[in-house]
Amino acid sequence: MGVAVLLAGGAYLLKGQPLLADQPYAEREAEIASRPAEDLSPGEMLARLQRTARERPDEAEPQYYIGVLLRAQGRTDDALRAFQSALRRDSEHIPALIALADAVVTRDGGTITEPAARLYDRAWRLDNSQTRAGILAAMPAYLAGDLEAAQAHWERVFADLPEDDPRRAMLNAMRAEADAARAAQEPAD
Repeated sequence: MGVAVLLAGGAYLLKGQPLLADQPYAEREAEIASRPAEDLSPGEMLARLQRTARERPDEAEPQYYIGVLLRAQGRTDDALRAFQSALRRDSEHIPALIALADAVVTRDGGTITEPAARLYDRAWRLDNSQTRAGILAAMPAYLAGDLEAAQAHWERVFADLPEDDPRRAMLNAMRAEADAARAAQEPAD
């Protein structure tokens, strides 16, 4: 082991730059902050967002964007924590509610569970223009066979859509499927 350490030290002295000054982290962060975002690597962007979060500790936005970046990197559990952190700062931050619900769905293998549905529902109730969230909020009821509850929820979402909204067709298809499934469940006379 002693020989390995000596060889590594010798290689560093020959190939490395032992007298080069270290670049303190604060200076490195400042350098990253001065560059355009499109020139940053994902790791540098994360460092920039973390610095912003420290500078603005009461704001949800930096935490939300940290979560977005972590989720894009496939770090779902870390993203969940970042979205939760954003919501601790602003419990009505709609992008964080939806992103947290989406991350819960990812974590749960693509299934919209009750916890995710509650998050989607909260986002939709805070902003009824969040139609996707409103539709997804009824999915656990639909998948559990509670077609009346799903249909009732979708009716409320449907009522908020403008007449020319293309999502009406998607919602109508889901409603028709729920109606057909309900008809199949009813006993024959």
